Amino acid sequence: MKMKTTLTVLLILELYGLSSGLIKQHFFVNQKKSWILALLHCKTYFHDLSTFTNESEEQQFLEDAVGQTSDAWVGLHKQSGIWKWSGGENAIQISWDAINGQPEGNDCAFLHKSLKNLHDKDCTDKYAFFCMNISEFVLVQQVESWEGALEYCRTHYNDLASLSSENRMNSALQRITQAQTEFVWTGLRFLAGEWRWVNGDDLDFTAWNETGQPQCPARNLRCGALDKLTEVWTPRDCEEKINFFCSVDIEHGISHGQSVSPTPKQETTEADFK
Repeated sequence: MKMKTTLTVLLILELYGLSSGLIKQHFFVNQKKSWILALLHCKTYFHDLSTFTNESEEQQFLEDAVGQTSDAWVGLHKQSGIWKWSGGENAIQISWDAINGQPEGNDCAFLHKSLKNLHDKDCTDKYAFFCMNISEFVLVQQVESWEGALEYCRTHYNDLASLSSENRMNSALQRITQAQTEFVWTGLRFLAGEWRWVNGDDLDFTAWNETGQPQCPARNLRCGALDKLTEVWTPRDCEEKINFFCSVDIEHGISHGQSVSPTPKQETTEADFK
């Protein structure tokens, strides 16, 4: 059922020209489980075990994996002698630790804590693991104040977009060319003396102009927008009415121009994989 839901959403995104630049965000789960139980956990509480099917996705995964404290399963396993990602795609390019003789003939793969490349292991062994969520940015071509944009995104999608990584920033830049206003709202807001993403993401990655992050912006300049021309963040008047970016979890789906009713996560069982 979950795979059908995801495929349906991808078709909807493609229909409306929103299919490119899906954003994967990876989370280290410090619980020891077999590979299949790690997969079940990720499909219940996230989207899936972490996958990275190209060089760009792998780089983003490794950036998210900096907090890894032990070897951890990823969504790579061998099926009928062929290495596949847990989403079903054949694994074409795999970053094995070839210098240390990998792979060794086992059926599941983990990321080595210190070497940051892949080793294979018996699937029944217990390791921590990486889960991922997948989201998509949507450029809304109507004009709203920052608060109005926030309300719209939380009603129709998930939230105002957080550009909290280079990957997310690039995804926004791909879309901003279609904006009908010079600036586009993001989920960036100056609150309690500091800039924050309203969805709670860390503000480690930044893209302010050459003057750097505004330390004490004027009261009417405490909402963050992306500048279409200079491709940097800029503080704007929160009452200004401009286009905005929403983010949507593709597993929840979208209905173009209508409210979204997120699909409740259902507990996945081993029977779903038989």
